[in-house]
Amino acid sequence: MIKRILIGMIEDEIMMAVMEGDRLVELHLEEMDNESITGNIFLGKVENPVSSLDASFVNIGKSKNAFLRNKDLVKGIRKLKKTDKGEVLLEKGDKIIVQVKKDPIGSKGPQVTTNIGIAGRYIVYMPYSANIGVSKKIENPAERKRLHDFMSELVTDDGVIVRTVAKNIDLQIIKEEFETLKVKWNEVFKNFQRFKKPRELYTESDILEHIMREKYDSTVDEVITNSRDLHSRLEKILGNFEKKTVKGKLRYWNEDIFEVYKVNSQLEDLYKRTIELECGGSLVVDRTEAFTIIDINSGSNVNKSKSRDMALETNVQAAKEVVRQVRLRNLSGIIIVDFIDMEEENDNLTVLKVLEEEFKKDKAKTAIMGFTKLGLVEMTRKRSSPPLEELLFEDCPVCKGDGLVLAPKRILKMISSEMSTAANMTDITEVEINVHWSLSGFMSKEWREDMESVSNKKINIEFSRKDPNGYDIKFKK
Repeated sequence: MIKRILIGMIEDEIMMAVMEGDRLVELHLEEMDNESITGNIFLGKVENPVSSLDASFVNIGKSKNAFLRNKDLVKGIRKLKKTDKGEVLLEKGDKIIVQVKKDPIGSKGPQVTTNIGIAGRYIVYMPYSANIGVSKKIENPAERKRLHDFMSELVTDDGVIVRTVAKNIDLQIIKEEFETLKVKWNEVFKNFQRFKKPRELYTESDILEHIMREKYDSTVDEVITNSRDLHSRLEKILGNFEKKTVKGKLRYWNEDIFEVYKVNSQLEDLYKRTIELECGGSLVVDRTEAFTIIDINSGSNVNKSKSRDMALETNVQAAKEVVRQVRLRNLSGIIIVDFIDMEEENDNLTVLKVLEEEFKKDKAKTAIMGFTKLGLVEMTRKRSSPPLEELLFEDCPVCKGDGLVLAPKRILKMISSEMSTAANMTDITEVEINVHWSLSGFMSKEWREDMESVSNKKINIEFSRKDPNGYDIKFKK
């Protein structure tokens, strides 16, 4: 299966699509003047330690204070005190260095940590950690040992996480990156010691470089762009990544690549609540503030003589589509999937295995908890950026995001009630009613004549109201 990354510019926005074969599996939209501060490092001042939250609010020089949980504090940041309960606490006015984990959302400020990590192509340098970690997605034991042993000899008082793309990479290249990241950190820390007021000390890399660093790896067969400017920048970025393997992978194509590879048509999946499966089943995606629920239905895939086969077939297809939808919509946090009930434990294990294999293609960290006693699969996915729907959609001005409007029958009953009252208004001879056009099929000529008979008034109806939640009524003498 050929894996492609398509990159183009739409006005001042970079659009990147990840294709596996002819299937769209990821979509990323980044404005060139992107205001994301995730990964940026700040000098902060503690504004308000809140013991009941086991956290502190920290002024980092932005409009909203950052939220720092006590469990995100690490030793070495400053002289930290401990309570009798063993909790590490900060005091108001403390100067502290923090890194943004999550961008601000709504009324919430950014979430920060003192466990600093400066990301490179192959490693993440962590000055306040003493651990050497290797990505779990590097499964070969010999390769894991090679990388771990090398970093253990290289690193002294700090920590490192070896990223998945470091697999089979020359150790000298990794060493050079380690030294570069360490120089960056030393410069950041000098500025932290030098300044007193909250300020930004380190900014994440250029948006395009960041995107490619996170999404480009050895599994990518082609990178295609229809922008000369982006092609020039990508050539430089990818050349710095892997000089030997990049050659021939980057192409410029003077066409609408998102139309050629049918990205635009597949974007319709993002608008749908129900996604149809090839076997006849379907899955329904509902996102709430606390978690995302995905319900699997058998639909037309029904075979009474082979009900076990039907359930397993539908669930396996659904498991693959669940992962695609999670990646495509960039869902995160708690995700619950209600698969079709299966009686055999081995069938449950088969579905979990499919989920695990499919999520190996995903860069985001995911943990699958397995089936609960109620037959639900629980999983969590790390949030690195907002869900795609927050970038594409806004709440409906009518239903305010609830997805509900008043039923036509309810509005008609309310109007009928007013017409009954109007019958006693002797000084009124005419009534004007304005409703949404969706009621045109209900307010027929017969309905109007009935209302005129009830109220003994002439009724004029208009269908120009913009809001379907109600009606406008005027009484005329």
